[in-house]
Amino acid sequence: MTRIYEISYHPDDGSSWTLRLDGRPVGRFPSRFEALQAAVNRAAADGVGTGIAIEGADGIWRPFGSDAKRPAELPRLSVGRYAAAPVGAMPVPMARGSNGGHGRN
Repeated sequence: MTRIYEISYHPDDGSSWTLRLDGRPVGRFPSRFEALQAAVNRAAADGVGTGIAIEGADGIWRPFGSDAKRPAELPRLSVGRYAAAPVGAMPVPMARGSNGGHGRN
């Protein structure tokens, strides 16, 4: 029999996500990412016949897999656009008060 770990899109009580196995709670987590990590680890330990279902922002439940977000084809990057700074280049100091209001100047 197939066992399915389920992770909802929204937290259950506004602050935590419940990981469910076939509709029954098996753990609570402070973030959706941590719930997904636990589901992946548990599914791997359970072996064959175990899956993970994720609820999307649109309310539709979908199977989760290692290729869930991977594009079919990766675009080529322009080397010039992403080139690193030359060796020995000095960082430009920030002007006083230009830190966005964070920390001391």
